[in-house]
Amino acid sequence: MSKRIAICCCLATMFAAMVTVPVWAGNGHMLHGFGPVNSSMAGAGAGLWIEPAGALMFNPALLTSCDGSEITFSTEFFEDDITIEVVLSAQGAALLNAGSRDADGNPLDPPPRGGINNRFAGETGLTDPPNEVGVLPTIGWAMHKPGSKWAVGFGLIAVAGFRTDYPEDPDTILFAVPSRGGFGRIFTDYRVTRIPFAVAYQATPKLALGASLNAYLGQLAIAPLPFLIYDVGEPSPTRYYAEGANLVTETAFAVQLGFLYTASPKFSIGGSYTSEQDYDPYTWVSTFASPDEARFGGNRPLDYDLDGPWNATLGVGLKPSPKVDLAVDVMFIEYAGVSGFGSPGGVTYDPNDPIQGPSPQVPPDPNNPPGIGGTVNPFGWRDVWVYKAGVQYRAGSKWTLRAGYNHSTNPIRAEVVLSATGAPATFSQHYTAGVSYQITPQLRADAAFYKVPREHVEGPYPSLFNQELGRMTTSNGLTSGLIGLHWEF
Repeated sequence: MSKRIAICCCLATMFAAMVTVPVWAGNGHMLHGFGPVNSSMAGAGAGLWIEPAGALMFNPALLTSCDGSEITFSTEFFEDDITIEVVLSAQGAALLNAGSRDADGNPLDPPPRGGINNRFAGETGLTDPPNEVGVLPTIGWAMHKPGSKWAVGFGLIAVAGFRTDYPEDPDTILFAVPSRGGFGRIFTDYRVTRIPFAVAYQATPKLALGASLNAYLGQLAIAPLPFLIYDVGEPSPTRYYAEGANLVTETAFAVQLGFLYTASPKFSIGGSYTSEQDYDPYTWVSTFASPDEARFGGNRPLDYDLDGPWNATLGVGLKPSPKVDLAVDVMFIEYAGVSGFGSPGGVTYDPNDPIQGPSPQVPPDPNNPPGIGGTVNPFGWRDVWVYKAGVQYRAGSKWTLRAGYNHSTNPIRAEVVLSATGAPATFSQHYTAGVSYQITPQLRADAAFYKVPREHVEGPYPSLFNQELGRMTTSNGLTSGLIGLHWEF
C-alpha cells in the first residue's frame, strides 16, 4: 500500500511540475473552485466535507471529517474569450487629430483632414485576441486516523491569476501607438500557487477547529508597465514605458483559521478566515526605454507591488437524505487597500504638475509647456462578495452527480474600465456540473465542466490627460473542463 501511495504522489508532483500556464480568475483574481469535485459544486462546501482540495482551500477544520487517508489530483483545461471595443466620440477624435505631428515631429497647424491620426467620430476599434487553452493542477491530501482527534492535510494548488497578450494594432485604437491615441502592445501574465500545510483538531464531539499555514508562490510579467516609471523622449511630449517582460517570482505567507460545528447528522456550519498575502515588490532587470535617452538600453530596475487580499468564508452543509448533500456558502474578498489591486484605477492627472500637465491640446503657453500626461493605475478593483450553492446526488453504488451555481460581484468598476485591460476579469456567474465514477472501492474518477457567460463592463476611454475620448467596453467569458483521480486508503 505504501508503494502505491508513493507512486501516486510522485505522479501528482510530476504532473504539477509540467504545468506552466497561468490561472484565469473566477471570483476576483481567484478561481471559483478547486478540483473537479469542489468546482462542480460551484466552490461551495465550507460547512460540508466532500474531498481534500475544497477543504484545504476553504476550511481546514473539515479535515477531521476525513475517514482515513485521501489524495486527489486533477487537471483543468480552460479557454477564455476576451473582447475589447473602443468607440471614439467627436470630441475624442478632434483631440487626437489636434495633436497630430508630421514625420519630423512638428505640430501640423492646421492639421489635414483627420490629421496624421485620421481619427473620426464614431470610429470603432475592436480587439479579439486569439484564445489559448490553459492547464491547471490541483493536488490535495488529507489524513485522519479513525478515533484520533487530530487530522492533517497538504496541497499544491493553482489558485489565482490572469493573462493577456495584445499586439500593437492601430485599428484597435486602444493598442495603437501612443501618438495615435493608444497604449501600444500590452502583455500580462500573473500566476499564484498555494501550498497549504493544514492541521485540524476535534475539540468537542460537535466542534472542530482548523488552521493552515499557506505558502504562496507568485509570478508576474508586465510589458510594458504603464505606471510610475517612464522615460521622456522626442518629439516632446512622448512617454516610453519600461518593460517587465520576464516572469519574476516572489513568495508570501498567510494564515487560515477555520471551524466546523456539526449540530446534527443532517446540519453543519463552518467557516474560515485567510489573512492578506504580503509579497515583496516584484522586481525586474529592465532597461531605459526611450531611444532619445543617452542611457537607452542600459540597466534599469523596475518594480511593482501586488499583494493578495484577505478573505472570509461561511457555509452550511445539509444532508436531507442519505443520497443528497447540499452546500451553501458566502465569501467576502477585500481588494480595497491592497497594494496593486486596491489602486485608484483609471488615469490620475494633475494639470499643475510640471511633468504631467497641461494637455498639449490646450492653447500653448511658452512659460508652461505641454506635459506628457498622468499615470495609468492598474486594477482599481472593488471588494467582492461571492454566493455559492452546490448539490451532490449519489445515483447508485458507483455514480455521483453534482451541480452548482456561483455568483460574484464584478471587481471591475465601470468608471475605470481602462485599468481592467491587463486583467479583464469581468466574470460574475458560473454554471457548474460534474460526475464521479467509483472504479474500485479505493479509486474514483472525477470530471466536471463549467461555463462562465460573457459579461460586459462599459466605461470612459480616457487619454493620459484624463480627457474622455470615447467609450470602452471590455468583456470576457470562460469555458472549462476538469478531470481527476481520487484515492482512499
